Amino acid sequence: MSDGRTTRSFAAGAVADEMPAPEAPPSEPTATYQDPSGVQGTGVPIANSDLVRGSATVVVDAPLPKVREAVLGFADYAEFMPHYEKSKLLGRTAAGARDIYMEIAAMHGAVKMWARLEVPKPSSEGGVETVHMRSVEGNVKELSGTWRMEPDGADKTKLTLEVFLSPSLPLPSSVLNSENVKGAVKGVVAMKKRAEGAK
Repeated sequence: MSDGRTTRSFAAGAVADEMPAPEAPPSEPTATYQDPSGVQGTGVPIANSDLVRGSATVVVDAPLPKVREAVLGFADYAEFMPHYEKSKLLGRTAAGARDIYMEIAAMHGAVKMWARLEVPKPSSEGGVETVHMRSVEGNVKELSGTWRMEPDGADKTKLTLEVFLSPSLPLPSSVLNSENVKGAVKGVVAMKKRAEGAK
């Protein structure tokens, strides 16, 4: 013989058993890459998209002013940046931003891309200097990047590159994500070597 509480408890459990389990939220897109030196790159999800921005961080054996000098040396990028075939400082916009022309090769040289980028004056907050770049013209859907520089002791700098390149070609999201993460790693490693060589 059971009391009303037991009956109600059993009935509630039966209803709960019949209800479908809540659906898990869709997983965020991820991508990772590690170069031979051990530098790790990750994907930063873009809201309402299955694409990611590539992001990678290194510690540069040079003080922040030297790192900043290398980062802002856009006209020299073709000398040391992977996949950059041409780089030129065209001048400055009316707002004072740097006007940069870049040519980039991808897919083992099979794809050639060009873009004009605007690069405003670096901003600084909480000891972190930030340089933003974004395309305003070119044969790509989007090219943007952000350099972040933060002192790491007296003579070292923590340097982060976050980059997103979307060519006009129709490519699977997985390919774009992988290329952007690899691009962030290769770019930040190349900049580290450049800045350390400029000491």
